[in-house]
Amino acid sequence: MQMYKNFVGKIKVNVGFILMAILCLYATSSCYKQQPTTLEVGVQFSNGEFVKNARVRLMAEPTSNTGQMTIVNDSTNTNSSGLAVFNFDNYYKSGQAGVFVLKVNAFYYGLSGSEVIQIEEEKRNRVVVTIN
Repeated sequence: MQMYKNFVGKIKVNVGFILMAILCLYATSSCYKQQPTTLEVGVQFSNGEFVKNARVRLMAEPTSNTGQMTIVNDSTNTNSSGLAVFNFDNYYKSGQAGVFVLKVNAFYYGLSGSEVIQIEEEKRNRVVVTIN
């Protein structure tokens, strides 16, 4: 009988330890919070002065000749600091390998410029477009 009590006591301790370990693993793995994937576009004249109210347009650059439809076609105006901000959280899902390559076009009263940028996931991506 003594041998049975010792055995049962060890099982209770081990089971409790295992349950606590599983709960800790679950709690720490569910705490991952996806960071935002954004793009900040600065538009400037050739003299370095930032341009407010410039039109910024994004278009996805195809990475192959499959004829797939463009998934990003967005535009906005720059703010008073000459920056336009885009958020790509709707396009990027956690665990996805890469996001996309974008062509950034900027327009301001007949002046224009463009840049190509590869968006990195869960980062604040930045590019400056010079218009002439």
